[in-house]
Amino acid sequence: MAAICWVLSLVMLAGYPAPFMQDGKWGYKDSRGKVVIQPRFEVAEKFSPEGLAPVVDEKGWAYIDAGGKVVIRPLVVDNGPDCFKEGLARFRTGGSMGFFNKRGQVVIQARFAFAQPFSEGLAAACEGCQEVPEGEHAVMRGGTWGFIDKGGAVIIPFQFEEAERFKDGRANVKSRGQWKSIDKKGGFVQETSIGSAWMEPDGTIVLQLRAEGPGATVGDALLRYPKAHPQYASILHHLGGLKLGQVKPVPPWPNK
Repeated sequence: MAAICWVLSLVMLAGYPAPFMQDGKWGYKDSRGKVVIQPRFEVAEKFSPEGLAPVVDEKGWAYIDAGGKVVIRPLVVDNGPDCFKEGLARFRTGGSMGFFNKRGQVVIQARFAFAQPFSEGLAAACEGCQEVPEGEHAVMRGGTWGFIDKGGAVIIPFQFEEAERFKDGRANVKSRGQWKSIDKKGGFVQETSIGSAWMEPDGTIVLQLRAEGPGATVGDALLRYPKAHPQYASILHHLGGLKLGQVKPVPPWPNK
């Protein structure tokens, strides 16, 4: 089971019951040892300072209050409850996704087909996308992506084919089939160009790329074009998350 992304105290928090096991099920006792929540959970963790505890019942993961009442059911990620990022975690209901805080209060109603965790105050969300199995996991396909703030307001309109989280004020998005980087206002901020190129003894072409444009932070990257398959390229080394899709490949030139 994946580690539960909830900071748990090593001692029982004052005023909150502590988990105990009986006959293979978990329940909760108060500080005097009195059972206050009957054993009925497959998993039961300690209460947070905000008064919620993550448990697993017959329906799956849930957060309960000190009276044992289910407050909210989180999105399940890697066999555990969704991690809180910047104070918010995701939940899904009726096929749509929203966000709740550490008190279990819904702060963004479930109205998105999918949403990524918050990063730097914004979360990538999509409309009209669908979950498609891919190996042992699933990916979102179709629809359009944009970015929302912690109040659920759309800050960057839904317009991209794919989108990733913000990091250092930049986020990678796919627009018209090309990966680009945007700032928090949705403006494109960088391009890539060839800094230098050379050919290795086996005929492989190596291109050194650099990012250019206002606020460019990607750094240098090396792309290798194998002699036998010049239509393919792979990143050997990169700084800052440059993706192959952000680069317009240049066909290798003849070996001189």
